[in-house]
Amino acid sequence: MKLSSCILAFGVVVGCSAGAPEKEDVGNAPFDLDQLDAKEDGPTRPTKGADARVAEQIVDTFSSSRGFIAHQIHLTGGRVDLDVSGLEGEGSLDTILYVYGPKKANGKYSTPALAFNDDFEPGVNVGSHIVLDVPREGDYLIIVSSYENYIYHPTHPSRGQYHLTVKCQSESFGACGPAVSGIDGQCWADADCVAADDVPLHCEGEVVCAPGTQCLFTRVGTCVEDYAWMTIAPKQCTNPWSQTPVDAAEAETFIADLAQVKKHYGKQGVTFDELGQLTRAEPMANCQACGCARGDKLLVKVTSDQASALAADGWVFSAPAPEAVSIAPKQCGSNPWETSQTSSVAEELEQVDTYFAAELANVPTRGFTFPAEPKATCSSCACARGDRLVAFPADQESAGILSALGFSALYVR
Repeated sequence: MKLSSCILAFGVVVGCSAGAPEKEDVGNAPFDLDQLDAKEDGPTRPTKGADARVAEQIVDTFSSSRGFIAHQIHLTGGRVDLDVSGLEGEGSLDTILYVYGPKKANGKYSTPALAFNDDFEPGVNVGSHIVLDVPREGDYLIIVSSYENYIYHPTHPSRGQYHLTVKCQSESFGACGPAVSGIDGQCWADADCVAADDVPLHCEGEVVCAPGTQCLFTRVGTCVEDYAWMTIAPKQCTNPWSQTPVDAAEAETFIADLAQVKKHYGKQGVTFDELGQLTRAEPMANCQACGCARGDKLLVKVTSDQASALAADGWVFSAPAPEAVSIAPKQCGSNPWETSQTSSVAEELEQVDTYFAAELANVPTRGFTFPAEPKATCSSCACARGDRLVAFPADQESAGILSALGFSALYVR
């Protein structure tokens, strides 16, 4: 930032010329808290901004009444990196960064600041950067301001937008405090998942223990985009996709008419994650007219924002009671229902039915789903094949039996 005459920092002239000298880094300059405290808006009386979490990007904007903006964050330990940068007009925003804490029992933060930085790299990068070794667990206050606000606010305030991020140097999720992840990141709860582009996410696969119970084991989950399982009861020959042409290679990729389903909706911009067919364990007689139901159901997994296109064609959200469950079959014929080698999905489902019956689980409807796009899978016998066995138990007792056999609930949004 250039000044029209002299650069004055709390009564001390740090640069002066007849022209417009470049600003000087004040990252190591002493600052008088009493003098700053006298301001209506300062580091000890800042405007409240959004609370922050580790790995979460906070975006905020300076204004004539918001020159010092505070973000509270809970930190448990470790070493954290704090970065802030932004734009003002067509140039980089010259930020300043403070850290106070931890919060005391009276609700106040101890002073002076634990850390203070003006320029990340003086003369090169006017953003701000702090590496902080967290002294102890507690709530800390991060205050973001600018060089102009540091010296002139409120007479000549900055009006730029900044981005603040706190990163943990440990690779373990949550090692430095409550953290967030994007798609495919780690999580313990839905609230841990935040996408930079505001795509709805949730945490899936995590195992936690209810308060007051003893934990035998826990498992961290993965942040995934919100999705819906949808079903439709196809007709004999008048489905929206019935006239969609597919070649032999496409037809061989999926069972039933799922290749046509994928191609038909693909032209509408709908992309599936999984597609499958559900059939009854006990076959029923069906009418053969074009307008009659075939007797099966198709099951697909789509992102929530694309579900409306399917709903317009009669697809419904799959939310049975009791809820559907699934399991990922393994390689090498090592699944408990496989008693001999099979050559088709129908043959394997017969073995599945025998297995369920032997376990006294009443499962009238079941089927396999398959990835819409080929995915790499390991060939070890302990590895998943890549498909999914889905079961719709008839009652809660059967649902409990399947749960004990390793089946887990389908996520229904």
